[in-house]
Amino acid sequence: MENKALHELLDRYKKGGASAEDVAFLESWYQQYNKEQRMEMTEAELEEDRQLIWNSIQQERVVATPVRKVKLWSSETFRIAIAAAIAIILLGVYFFNTTNQPTKIKSENPVSANDVKAGGNRALLTLADGRRIVLTDAVNGELAKQAGVRITKTKDGQLIYTVENTGHETKPEYNTIETPRGGQHIVNLPDGSIVVLNAASSLKFPTTFSSFQERKVELSGEAYFEISKDKAHPFIVKTNGQEVKVLGTHFNINSYADEGSTKTTLLEGSVRVISVLSSRANAKDPDPSELGMTNSIILRPNQQSVVTTNGDIKVIKVDTEDVVAWKNGFFVFNDESLESIMRKVSRWYDVEVVYQDKLPRVSFLGALSRSKNLSALINILEESGEVHFKIQGRRIVVMK
Repeated sequence: MENKALHELLDRYKKGGASAEDVAFLESWYQQYNKEQRMEMTEAELEEDRQLIWNSIQQERVVATPVRKVKLWSSETFRIAIAAAIAIILLGVYFFNTTNQPTKIKSENPVSANDVKAGGNRALLTLADGRRIVLTDAVNGELAKQAGVRITKTKDGQLIYTVENTGHETKPEYNTIETPRGGQHIVNLPDGSIVVLNAASSLKFPTTFSSFQERKVELSGEAYFEISKDKAHPFIVKTNGQEVKVLGTHFNINSYADEGSTKTTLLEGSVRVISVLSSRANAKDPDPSELGMTNSIILRPNQQSVVTTNGDIKVIKVDTEDVVAWKNGFFVFNDESLESIMRKVSRWYDVEVVYQDKLPRVSFLGALSRSKNLSALINILEESGEVHFKIQGRRIVVMK
């Protein structure tokens, strides 16, 4: 294939106009290139390769790589990678058979035969009177009215609470929205704040905040918050072991019980994180610029607090885009252990994870789409040569 024709094919692919045959050729060539070409590259060349790709795509992660010098490339991030790779790969290297068709690369992984679909927008809303509405099945439009509040579902599946002007103060009632394993959902609170719930999470909140000095909600699991500004009424998120107090800002809270800690990550503005488990909860706040152990802290953008089981707070600097990648449709692994990855897999794909063997200490770096079936992720992890998987219904067995 001439370079001009290749450029035209790549352009069609990036614009979403490539045919099935075009996609088959590009993916076959790209995978084969990585399998044969990259095996001959030195560690320095691989690092330079990764840096060039990083610069090309700016803030997108492409490479899924165990840190033990085993290099992987994700076919799930192929759309991003192929656009970046054009700048650094010899365009004259292709793999054709005698009929000028792309070489087919056989999959050696049998897990796809028992594949599991990715999660999606699923949630259950429990009203103050005990009524339960399965939001996945509910029709668009008005779902319910209660205490001067109208609850509606939009065409894109969001849940919206609108306070109606009744001329008098109404008594607040509490609703709870829950996402199952394999679910996620967006809710617009009565004050205009937006909350995105991750899988296996729940949020309890009043149907109106007008009767309170504070806007207080309770979270279990993980959620991303965009809080509307209201200096007179601070917004408080209560989780297991901590409270987060804000006036108007963007942040993420991960408070799953099986994670062993509660992590609050600030993207914009400032928040105060208070450990309610600590016996020193009333101690004077330290300098926000100090990163260390304390019981109460004011976070600045790009900082993450980690509340431990004994109530202490450790504050670290993080890449916030990695932390909230889940709400944008990606798994992002940044030197992440296999056990941590599999907890995410278990929640998003609604599967039970069973460890058959004692696993090696290996961590991964990379990004993968959350929209693909389970086998897509498993195949990438298996390419490390460090771990293998077997899917048995909704159980996944992890082996050496």
